[in-house]
Amino acid sequence: MYQDKTMNTSITMRRGGWLCAIVLLGFAVGYVPAAQSAAPAPDLNALSNGEAIDPNQAALDQASGLIKFIAFQKDSNIKDGLRLLAALCKKNIVPSSRVDGPLTVSRLYNVSFDDALTAILGYGFKYEQDGDFVRVYTAEEYKQIKEDPARMVHKVITLHYITAEDAAKLIQPVLSGASAAHVTTSTKAESGISAGGGDTLSAGGGGDQMALNDMVVVFDYPENVARAEEIVQQVDVRPVQILIEATIMSATLTEETKFGIDWNLLNGVSVTGFPINIIGGQGTYAETTGFASLAGKGLKVGFSSDNVQAIITALETVADTTLLANPKILAVNKQEGAVLIGKKIGYVSQTTQTQTSTTQAVQFLETGTRLVFRPYIADDGYIRMDIYPKDSRAELRSVGDTSIPDETTTELRTNVIVRDGETVVLGGLFRDRVSTNRSQVPVLGNLPFVGAVFRGTQDTVDREEVIILLTPHIIGEPAQSGGEARANDIRRKREGAMDGLQMFDQAKMAEEAYAKASKCYLEGELGSAMFHLKLALMLRPTYLEALRLRERIMAETSPEELKRLNSVAEEEVNQREAPSWLRR
Repeated sequence: MYQDKTMNTSITMRRGGWLCAIVLLGFAVGYVPAAQSAAPAPDLNALSNGEAIDPNQAALDQASGLIKFIAFQKDSNIKDGLRLLAALCKKNIVPSSRVDGPLTVSRLYNVSFDDALTAILGYGFKYEQDGDFVRVYTAEEYKQIKEDPARMVHKVITLHYITAEDAAKLIQPVLSGASAAHVTTSTKAESGISAGGGDTLSAGGGGDQMALNDMVVVFDYPENVARAEEIVQQVDVRPVQILIEATIMSATLTEETKFGIDWNLLNGVSVTGFPINIIGGQGTYAETTGFASLAGKGLKVGFSSDNVQAIITALETVADTTLLANPKILAVNKQEGAVLIGKKIGYVSQTTQTQTSTTQAVQFLETGTRLVFRPYIADDGYIRMDIYPKDSRAELRSVGDTSIPDETTTELRTNVIVRDGETVVLGGLFRDRVSTNRSQVPVLGNLPFVGAVFRGTQDTVDREEVIILLTPHIIGEPAQSGGEARANDIRRKREGAMDGLQMFDQAKMAEEAYAKASKCYLEGELGSAMFHLKLALMLRPTYLEALRLRERIMAETSPEELKRLNSVAEEEVNQREAPSWLRR
């Protein structure tokens, strides 16, 4: 029994020893990873124990692409720096064989690839991007490559809004300056239009000038040509337009009052004229004349009593005239626009007479409403304008054998700044003139009460008001000019004019028949539509709209009948015979 107890004790001790060994081994194995995990990771971008890290260490921020830190060895050269930069940024940097020299920088922080490359190269070297490669040259090599005439190319640039001459002036500063570099422009296009003269049009028609857009041909190095294209893209843009609405209002009020008495006394030669010629009597007479206006309009009263004969006239004239002119015109920025609504009055300005002939020079005076302006549109919504509105009328006055025009005008010439869409008053004139004319017998005409018998009066009051208003509208798109609304206004006026015609007027009956035909066509009643079209064409055989609608209806209902129309058949025959005519 003692042996069994001793054996059990020995087995227990051995088990405990193995258990302790296993525990100690576990502690040893667990301590090493814990020690390793507790040890701080080396920071390539920081100082450790107060000493600088290895100068060949660097870090790149993958999110932003910036180089957080890059350090170079003390005796590194440019190629070593390029090699480290290429490995860090994964770039294909290819230096030429002549690129060499000491590196002048030791550390860079938070820089881009281009900034780091520029710092490494310094001022004696150049680089350029060539596809996926970054090629590095010395300054002399780079200059030789860039100035190689074999690199020069040409580019044709088509212009749409600016002239070739203006484009060439703008491109010139970005050219390389090489002797072979130049800009060639197309032929200058004719500007303006001819108004014609005499009985025939006098325009040249352009002759054999190029009928394409203005063009410039740039011959230079590729980078300079690219700059020239960029400039043209920025300046060759569609210009904005401006719609000017000018309102010229002129109001004139004239009031004139005339009163006078002519009388005859003492049975002498009587006053003649209205109402009758009172002739007779003998002896010395006394009379007043010229105070009463016998000719023209007004009240005239004549009487004769014993030895007194008299004529009394009275006239009051009131003339009220209001003129409202509202011209509108659309023009391109910085281009002059002009409109004239009026009449040209011709007159003989000079007569030249020789021994064999007589020659007269005729000139014309423009009257009516005229508007001339030139806009300068700014980006802030304001427009500066040189503007000249004018409203005038003229009358011919005979002087001897010739006629001279007398012009009455309201005009204004100014330079203003106006905001888009706002109405401004360019100018105004308010004039009030009062005049009193009195003709009388001296002393007697000043007597109270009875002085009216010895005088005649004429009072005149003239009032004139002139106001010129201006409203500009910047037009970015042609549709903003309100062309559709204006077309609808014209349609309404045309309908109003047709409604004003007599009931049995042929033109009105044709219009009404066509209107009924159009309504029937839209409602699908093609038979009724054809009936009204026949009536409209019977009244007006050349009614183009009715002819078009008739052909459309026939094409929808009976195409074969459409082909039997004379005009359609002739057109089809002409198309078939056209190739034969060309071969001849």
